Amino acid sequence: MRPVIICIVFVFLTATCAAQTSSNAPESSEVAASRIGILGGMGVSYVNAQDIVDRVNSSSGVAARVAEFKAAIEFFGGITIPVTPDWVLKLEYAYLLGSYTVNNSFFNSEFQFVVHMPMIIGQYVLVDGGVYNVKVGAGGGYHFGSYSEKFATVDDRFSGKGLGAVMDLEANTAFGESFYAYLGANLRWEFIGDLTNASGKSPGGVAASSATTLQFFSIGARLGFTFYL
Repeated sequence: MRPVIICIVFVFLTATCAAQTSSNAPESSEVAASRIGILGGMGVSYVNAQDIVDRVNSSSGVAARVAEFKAAIEFFGGITIPVTPDWVLKLEYAYLLGSYTVNNSFFNSEFQFVVHMPMIIGQYVLVDGGVYNVKVGAGGGYHFGSYSEKFATVDDRFSGKGLGAVMDLEANTAFGESFYAYLGANLRWEFIGDLTNASGKSPGGVAASSATTLQFFSIGARLGFTFYL
């Protein structure tokens, strides 16, 4: 989790320094945040999906437990639309992928989760100095997730859906008039409900004491680009 924390601290320091220097920044006839932006990139999130962790630990056939927080890769893209000089609407889609591989003397176990996360986020422009901008926001969406497991004689896939919420912080710094580097950090809360397979059964079948969900909390960092039109 250390790289994520370092990146989040860096984004926070960038925002703080930008806010302190914005009064001395040269004025631009058309600051970036007042233009429509197209963004994309990738990141890493540390995910705490407690039901999935419990399922992995109960199914892998080994005494050692997997960590409660798991690194997952994220790909994202979106568009930002200025609403007022201080507010921006961001429409975003993110794809999150995480997996566990557990080896023992009897068999190898593979577990994977995938989450599709369309989001609507309202962002407040903290600073827009022309060659850089910093925004903070919050939003939500209706998300879709799947979980697959493969161990011993088991090979199955389950899916679920539910609401998700996010808080994000982003900083953009110019490489040119329209092309900007994107640095971001976020906190997510996912409420994807009961996972079921094609037969309507939960992981573990009738042996499961309760249904498995894909609810999780995550903290993440991102790198990418923003192109302002």
